Amino acid sequence: MIAGHLVARPIPGLLPVRDSRATLRVLIASLAPGGAERIVVEWVGAELARGRSVELAVLHPRNHTLAAPAGLTLRIRERESPEEFMRTLAAEWRDGAASVSTHLVPDAFLSILWSAGVRTVPTIHNARDGWRNDPREWKPENVPMAIACADSVRVELLAAGCVVPVATVRHRPRVGAAAFDAGLRREIRAELGVGDSTFLVGAVGAIKRQKDYRRAIEVLARLVKRRDAALAILGGALDAEGLAELDRLVARAVALGVAARLRLPGFVPMIEPYLAACDAVVNVSRFEGLSIATQEALAAGLPVVAARVGGQGEISHAALTLLDAHAAAEEFAAHLATHRVRASLVAAPFARAPRIASAALAHRAPTGALIDTLFVTANLNAGGAQRSLANLAAALAGRHRMAIAVCGETTATQFADMLRGAAVEAFRPAPDADPIAAAESILAHAGERGARNVCFWNADPRVKLAVAKFATEGLRLLDVSPGAYAFAEMEEARGFAACIAYSGAYYYARLDALVLKYGAAAHPPCRRVELIPNGVALRPAREAAPGYPRFLVNGRIAPSKRIEAIVDAFRRVSAVHRDAQLHVVGAAEERHVGYAAALRARAAGLAVRFRGAAADLAPVDEPFTAALVLGTHQGSPNAVLEAMAASIPVIANDSGGTRELVVDGHTGWLLAEDAPSGALAAAMLEAISDPAECAERARRARELVRKAHGLDAMARKYLAILDAGSAPRHEKMDAWTSTSAPGAPRPSLRAPSPATAVP
Repeated sequence: MIAGHLVARPIPGLLPVRDSRATLRVLIASLAPGGAERIVVEWVGAELARGRSVELAVLHPRNHTLAAPAGLTLRIRERESPEEFMRTLAAEWRDGAASVSTHLVPDAFLSILWSAGVRTVPTIHNARDGWRNDPREWKPENVPMAIACADSVRVELLAAGCVVPVATVRHRPRVGAAAFDAGLRREIRAELGVGDSTFLVGAVGAIKRQKDYRRAIEVLARLVKRRDAALAILGGALDAEGLAELDRLVARAVALGVAARLRLPGFVPMIEPYLAACDAVVNVSRFEGLSIATQEALAAGLPVVAARVGGQGEISHAALTLLDAHAAAEEFAAHLATHRVRASLVAAPFARAPRIASAALAHRAPTGALIDTLFVTANLNAGGAQRSLANLAAALAGRHRMAIAVCGETTATQFADMLRGAAVEAFRPAPDADPIAAAESILAHAGERGARNVCFWNADPRVKLAVAKFATEGLRLLDVSPGAYAFAEMEEARGFAACIAYSGAYYYARLDALVLKYGAAAHPPCRRVELIPNGVALRPAREAAPGYPRFLVNGRIAPSKRIEAIVDAFRRVSAVHRDAQLHVVGAAEERHVGYAAALRARAAGLAVRFRGAAADLAPVDEPFTAALVLGTHQGSPNAVLEAMAASIPVIANDSGGTRELVVDGHTGWLLAEDAPSGALAAAMLEAISDPAECAERARRARELVRKAHGLDAMARKYLAILDAGSAPRHEKMDAWTSTSAPGAPRPSLRAPSPATAVP
């Protein structure tokens, strides 16, 4: 068992929750079965599941509709005219802080909202041929941002003269368990009159010209010459035009002699059982935004043969075959013929982030107490990165208007108390650490408070990606990297980045400044890179050594701190100096409880004192022979600086920026990065044997802190960056840093970005 004082647990209510997310308001043309409607239903359903308040307004009632999720406020136009319905919405929504998300609603109706001061964020679900809006007419005061369902659509919007920012949001559909149910497969195939050996091809979507189902009939006619096959068109007619198209495709099937192999179940209540029944899906649509039908078929494990139109080329999947938009029916049939009747149903789901579009609604006009910078951090736990932020905030208090958004839970009170004492505002942007909720609230706070800067400080890379994707161009983004592990974490978040149609490369190119804490040999290319080591306050100079060997480990108990190697080294020292002590000041987070318990077991029989976390820096004011600091991916380690500032000799390994502080033989002992416990024990024994030399190294180390690592020097360097204006937006990356990619333009919501494939 591990002692309770060694476990750092979340402290409920330590910081106030100030969630700036507003009620989610969505306006859609109808809930008729279709890809755009499916996107909206899944998006608002995901928000409702997290307790979000949602209002959904439907402009046109239909006989066949998707079911709206339970729990939202649903308004469907009844007897009043569309214009009257829109005027009523405008009157009720005019006081909302957030924009309204709109889908397939023409500008003539949106203008009624605009006239009342209601801002909208239109989502464009189709390629240009299917648009119901004229993006040239959108004004930023009415439309702060637009959403494109694919990069290809985004490029079309900008080419058409859209002057408002446009972000790509690719929706990945949710496919339920019924799509993999063998019993339902048999049931649906029997219902359709399709034999076990018949190759059943599905085509999904409402019957209309755009879908070009007459061409799908031609594909069927050529496929049946190769094998026993049938075609099920899973969709019905929405209007008179759809009924006319239905007549034409049936006539085509009769003319080609395949009417008996055509199945027309119409709009089906659930698509999943029919996906289970099918063996492949064909999509010959003339134009698409980003086909939901194609994606849900792939997620259901079905091979898909589709025309390369719209955003189809942005779907990278082994089971997807894309053909030229004008490819002959014979070519589609040839590719379908290579697949077999399915013997088993295997899911292939996409990674999803269905709520990311919410962040596009977060832009606000300044209304609250203004700030210059909103710092964003993961927590205020007892760690070096958090101490650096608290130190900086306290040093800047009164000189720079700021607030700190703390995304996750916190397990220690010291830094929250420190910020409170310095009158620095700190709050939780959302009730939990969900990155999308945090990002939306952070963007809303930045807008409401008129912040010029958002500065990430040891933040979740998913929060950083989501904020950067939807940040306005006037909002400066800075990232203070505590060490190489921050770059590794961003790389590990590439799955999430793909889900939100973004990337780590876009993120680093979007940054106004990357702040390193030491002279890292490698870092991502950014337009501006600054080096600002940590600073600490000097402690009283001290000459007296302890009366017996006494060593300090001050920091979190975590595998990255290599405390097990320190315990092993101390065992060797104890064999020579039986009166020696090792003091471990710090606690373990709950995820590292097992590691802490193993350490205690490893230290059994030794004079190792596990003291738990300290509320302040009092331990460094005690006499110690040396402070021991081992680590991986170190930045500018505060544990080293604080010991040096207190005249405690330091024995450390060469990790990250430690070498810039500890010069072996001069300001301490610097071991190899992967130094074994024997090398550490030798340094500890040397420190014990020569107290005069030990004291001299400590004196030189304290002088280094005084000259180069003071709090005020650190604060002034950060002020120079936070108060600086951003460089002109037309600059190229080769003018940013020597390590930048030559000539690469900085990503912008107003300029096309390269298509990013969906993994």
